[in-house]
Amino acid sequence: MSVPRYPPGRSDETDALLPEVRRDPTVRFTPGTMLGGRYRIVSLLGKGGMGEVYRADDIRLGQSVALKFLTAALATDKDRLERLVDEVRLGREISHPNVCRLYDIAEAEGHHFLVMEYVDGEDLASLLRRIGRLPGDKALEIARGLCAGLAAAHDKGVIHRDLKPANVMVDGHGHARIADFGLAALAGGAGVADMSGTPHYMAPEQLTGESASLRSDVYALGLVLHEMLTGRRVFEAKSLNELRALHAEMKPPSLKSATDVDPSFERAVLNCLARNPNERPASARVVLSSLPGGDPLQAALLAGETPSPEMVAAAGKVGDLRPAVAWLALAGGLIGLVLVAVAAGRVMLYEVTPLAKPPEVLVEQARKVMSRLGYREARTDSAHGFEVDRALVDFVRRQDASPRWWQRLKTSRPGPYLFYYRQSPQKLWSRSWTLTIPFMSPAELGRVTRTDPPLNAPGMAEVVLDAEGHLARFVAVPPPFDAAPDSSAEPDWAGAITEAGFDPAALRPVTPRWAAPVDTDRKAAWDGMNPDQTDMPIHFEAASYRGRPVYFEARGPWVQPSPTTAPGDSPMFLAAIAIIVAFIVPLIGPAAALVLRNLRLGRGDLRGALRLAAFAFSTLTLANLCLADHTTAPLPEFHLIYQIVSQGLFIAIGVWLAYVALEPAVRRRWPDALISWSRLLAGRFLDPLLGRDVLVGVLAGLALTLESQFANLAPILFGRPPFSPSANTNTLSTAWLVTYSFFALPVIALLQSLTALFFLYVLDTLFKRASAARLLFVIVLFVPVAADGWGEDTVVAAMVAAVFLLLWLALLIWFGMLSTTVFLFTFHMLSNAPLTPDWSAWYAGRSFAVLGFFAALLVFASYTSLGGKPLFGKALLEDDARS
Repeated sequence: MSVPRYPPGRSDETDALLPEVRRDPTVRFTPGTMLGGRYRIVSLLGKGGMGEVYRADDIRLGQSVALKFLTAALATDKDRLERLVDEVRLGREISHPNVCRLYDIAEAEGHHFLVMEYVDGEDLASLLRRIGRLPGDKALEIARGLCAGLAAAHDKGVIHRDLKPANVMVDGHGHARIADFGLAALAGGAGVADMSGTPHYMAPEQLTGESASLRSDVYALGLVLHEMLTGRRVFEAKSLNELRALHAEMKPPSLKSATDVDPSFERAVLNCLARNPNERPASARVVLSSLPGGDPLQAALLAGETPSPEMVAAAGKVGDLRPAVAWLALAGGLIGLVLVAVAAGRVMLYEVTPLAKPPEVLVEQARKVMSRLGYREARTDSAHGFEVDRALVDFVRRQDASPRWWQRLKTSRPGPYLFYYRQSPQKLWSRSWTLTIPFMSPAELGRVTRTDPPLNAPGMAEVVLDAEGHLARFVAVPPPFDAAPDSSAEPDWAGAITEAGFDPAALRPVTPRWAAPVDTDRKAAWDGMNPDQTDMPIHFEAASYRGRPVYFEARGPWVQPSPTTAPGDSPMFLAAIAIIVAFIVPLIGPAAALVLRNLRLGRGDLRGALRLAAFAFSTLTLANLCLADHTTAPLPEFHLIYQIVSQGLFIAIGVWLAYVALEPAVRRRWPDALISWSRLLAGRFLDPLLGRDVLVGVLAGLALTLESQFANLAPILFGRPPFSPSANTNTLSTAWLVTYSFFALPVIALLQSLTALFFLYVLDTLFKRASAARLLFVIVLFVPVAADGWGEDTVVAAMVAAVFLLLWLALLIWFGMLSTTVFLFTFHMLSNAPLTPDWSAWYAGRSFAVLGFFAALLVFASYTSLGGKPLFGKALLEDDARS
């Protein structure tokens, strides 16, 4: 690039680093002069308002530098010199490819000078004088560099205050470099700091004496960009008053004459020149994001910067799908929902052993049983729900290793599904809550269950029925004191045995061998065989108190007095817990350190974290309020509300801390993982990228659900018995639990996504290799994921776990946090809902509510992912128009 030469002694308004000029005999240093034993003068570059600028060689570091010498007046002004030192201290913190580095302020032989980066090029002012205006594409390239450099300075709290073409260098590669950051305060003189800078490039508020700000720098940026595109200053005036009048009365001229300027580029420039500071872009980064075709996110990453949450949300990534792809994804998702419902009819326990009677019918049946057993007292409160007899399922699977062992569950008595009904003469309220690992499932608060509150108050009674309404267990709590003499006789147990579905005549009396759960004075027992499974023995225990039945229970051979292996105590399960504790607990310390560091440095997305915490608190609190069994008793209800709010706050604080700790690190290293997530937090619900990522998450959740359903039957392909059928009891017990799942499971999915992302980040930081981190991610989480099915079929359980983890990892890497959270929520929701393709099933309403929700979500996500494109594509619409 050719460089204009300045005649000897010429003074120009620029303090930028100018190219070499002819030797001027009037200057104070000649080539070869050594300063401070370190800097060798090469040549004079130019003169400015602050003094002379020389090119020199730094002998110690072996590189070229620029030395800017202060005039005698400036060097002897103590106050202005101290202010200059402060400015240099700030300017040294700016390190960016589009900023000329400021190295030091030094003194040698009585001369004060600044040591700056030497740029071999031409300042923008001389370039515009030489060629007039820049072409649109070149102006856009330089505009991006100016925005990026100015944003880097603003991030450090440095305001330029004198941005103008003369302070912009264009190096030999055509890249823009901003010079003289923060030096305008010195050039302006003491006492007039608010008027520092060059008047022609000041914002209106600066001309009236107000302080410089980020938005005044943005205004100056607009003036420079406008001059690049037109070749003329926006405002030309001979005096300060005239310049103020022009700013107050005249609008910046449009750029219509520059036909090669993109309309969005013109819009960005004119936005910078808004007279009111509040109407300008808030920062140079916002200007950068509004430039056509720019990728500010990538620019920040290449410059080694941490992009702001706003920059991530405003990234140029669109993600809109072609209509054909969106329609294909929608069709695939809807077909997947149908397949999930159909497959549920093959692998779910409530379909294998049909639940023909809804809870309302079983409640009525339980009350009739109580009445027949002589319990007709008024009840104040009651509760009911379903349970699964896992001991029966495991026993049948051990006894029958054939591929059709599921069929034996249909004829077992009592069956695998048990329905409990309990009533009480006083209000039932939960006195405890079930604590779980937060990222596994939320605690159940205030829900009355079969064991909470315990069956210990006089008058409490419990009936347990199987799915067909046969009596499996009865317990009634007798009064603690009865003064009347005992004149009762042995109860007639034939009615209870008949209620259990057995013929009393087919049973033989035996000696009782089980202790009753309540106080008794007479006991009885019988043995027999299951009429539908002649090889399955059955044992009955009964007890009475003062002639009234207080205990009756049917026990199969799967009920053992001392189980050799308690559920959940398998070595695989214990290993899974150990791995979770070993790898998750040590992350607490680093996470806390990251929170403190991010807060101290102001890096955390506090607004996003607060919104996320508010979402977690409100949804989880609402979920537990829906789930809990409330009471009119003031103290128990206060205790319940206190627990619900406390847990909501606990989870909300955990989400806030996790997000503040993790989000800045991910934003710096993997910002693409947060783009759609940031747009969601910003309320851009119709963004096509958000729609695409939600669509991908739902499809991945459907795929994993189908894969897990297939895994139940997959061992049959290898000649082995299938897994135990999946069983859902909560969502069958009451429709409120489906509502609870809709509110609670998104929070669980969010916690799991944050945990996985943080774990992956830590591994990547430790090993410095993405491949090693990802491999270890799968290896470490393999045991916890595979533990559930390991005891039934190791090979299939390993395959299912591997697919789950690989799918989880792929979504984290390729699509980010939003897709991963939607993926986990979809899988958990479909795994917990009572799905069925049978419209006549009493739980079909719950099934179709869940399926309908995901169908609507698929439609919404598919439509949003189009980004406003025609539903059927442009070509089809044009064909319709021609016809």
